[in-house]
Amino acid sequence: MYSMPELLKRALAWRTTRIDINDVTDRVKKNFLHISIRLKPEDILTPEEVAARLKVPPSWVYEKTRTRCRNPIPCLRLGRYVRFDWNAVIIWLTAEADQQERAARPSLQKKR
Repeated sequence: MYSMPELLKRALAWRTTRIDINDVTDRVKKNFLHISIRLKPEDILTPEEVAARLKVPPSWVYEKTRTRCRNPIPCLRLGRYVRFDWNAVIIWLTAEADQQERAARPSLQKKR
């Protein structure tokens, strides 16, 4: 299994468009992180394609789409089908890697 930083590194290698941080901030504020404003047909992926790009089993991707998952991967549900916006997946990986990095740092508390 790959660590989150390795998955992020692999995901960024597949990035085809530059993500504007202001665009990301606006989408987060509107709670539409899972839907890209500039969604292109080539950025819509099946679970098998996401698994291939991240080099993980498709079962891992399906497990991460479930709502009971602690940090579900952003997906577009089309009835019984699941599709992914690749840019949203990259943003999700970045946020997950940042969260893991913060958790790994020792907390700096002042002595009183």
